[in-house]
Amino acid sequence: MPTCVECGASVINLYTQYSKDNIRLTSCENCNNFADKYIEHDFVVIFIDMLLHKPQVYRHLLFNRIVQEGNKIEPHVFRFAILLILFEVYIKWFRLERYDTAYDLTFVQQPLYYQYLYILALCVFEFIVFHCCICLSVRWFCCNYEKAIRYNFVSMALIISSFGKMLLILMVIWDYKQLEYSWLVSIIVLASNIEALTVYLGLPYIKTLSIMAFGIAGRLFAQLVFLYTTYVDSDNERSPYAGSKWLTI
Repeated sequence: MPTCVECGASVINLYTQYSKDNIRLTSCENCNNFADKYIEHDFVVIFIDMLLHKPQVYRHLLFNRIVQEGNKIEPHVFRFAILLILFEVYIKWFRLERYDTAYDLTFVQQPLYYQYLYILALCVFEFIVFHCCICLSVRWFCCNYEKAIRYNFVSMALIISSFGKMLLILMVIWDYKQLEYSWLVSIIVLASNIEALTVYLGLPYIKTLSIMAFGIAGRLFAQLVFLYTTYVDSDNERSPYAGSKWLTI
């Protein structure tokens, strides 16, 4: 059911359409504001409000923009998830070639397709484990929750709110040589994830932070397991480098 982005109350509809280019926004009976002002806003305004972590924009995206039927990931959200994974592959690869070549000659001497597939497998594995850990922690924190939790929406909330990862491309385009400060972008993404989950689950921020902490711990553990079981340095048999330099949140 459509939701007011200001107060979170349910509304009958978001607007009334009188003609092709003539609509009237519905006012919420609970707060007397427009139920969803973002219907008339373009993508730039929505993106800016996402950067500002406004809960209203996440209510618009999660409750009013995404079809509320079925248990699957929306196609456009799924495509965005694939884009995020491929972008993560590129960033890991870029960081490896720029900073870590001197420490890891064995890996960089492998064929390019091998490097790409290896990093892709790592990114897909940590992505799946991260979302599974988040869903498990949500299930634990919301075991006595009256509202029915739809875990596909939990994943979609995480995917949509991870848009901040795309900001790293600016560092690459402008040849910004301090990519190690990308942890600042990770903090922005973490804050966005917390805001999106808080909006959807209706939990206090401290509980949502605990859920995210469990998910991040699961992602780091997944990276360690993957690297420990697959990464072999011919010089050191099983390189300790694999357990530190590759780890990212």
